[in-house]
Amino acid sequence: MGGNKGRSYTGYIILGIIASFFIYFILWIIFKEKMPLHEYAYEIANNYDSYAEKAIILIPLAVFILIFITLMKPNGAKRFLRLQSSLPTSKIHSVAKGLAEIEGTLVMKNPLFSPVKNEVCIGYYYTIENIDRDSDGKETYRTIHRETQCNIFQVTDNTGTIEIEPEGIELVLLEETNISSHGGKRYKETLLKDGQKMLLVGYADSKNGVPFIRKDDYYKILGITSSSGISVWNKYQPLLRSFMFTCSVILLIIIYILIQ
Repeated sequence: MGGNKGRSYTGYIILGIIASFFIYFILWIIFKEKMPLHEYAYEIANNYDSYAEKAIILIPLAVFILIFITLMKPNGAKRFLRLQSSLPTSKIHSVAKGLAEIEGTLVMKNPLFSPVKNEVCIGYYYTIENIDRDSDGKETYRTIHRETQCNIFQVTDNTGTIEIEPEGIELVLLEETNISSHGGKRYKETLLKDGQKMLLVGYADSKNGVPFIRKDDYYKILGITSSSGISVWNKYQPLLRSFMFTCSVILLIIIYILIQ
């Protein structure tokens, strides 16, 4: 499976918008009425206090909306968590064609060697982060590389064994196996290893009458997580959802009061 490199451009977009407004403001001070949207800029400049009061209310609201959109934005991990909570866990021997959830022990066929500790594994999720330090010595991390590699493997339960084609697989809610820092960078890897008990969601298919599981083309999902970890998630996720909903309602009430 080929590696992929992910990068979020949200921060750059926000900085670009701020920079654009700042540059426009400088040019407007110099050229005034020659600038486009001069009437609006003049109105804001003459009624600064009034617009500042509105900004104090609208900026937190905009931040809340941005956070909400970010949290609601679909991705593979969110689709996996949503689907696994509603899918029944199938026994491997009787798994039906289509989107399916299975649970069992991983069986390695062709080993990989992990990039951080050179451990034998079925597959890994690997990241490289730049380490930045502020004047107080506090460290922050910025991801500059992401990579997922996985060989074909099998999952077995007490009814049978099925092969997994790992193209597009995503490791969900799995803790880092190894972490190493040197040269101003931090290296992390999460490993899939022989003998681990895992839960997997993907598309059950067959080739020449032999069943296997691959990435689902419709839901764009082939996800795997630990059986113990997903049990904890399913137990506490409703509480987290209720907490987030309550916080959202309280924030909207506060904004409404401030507007009034």
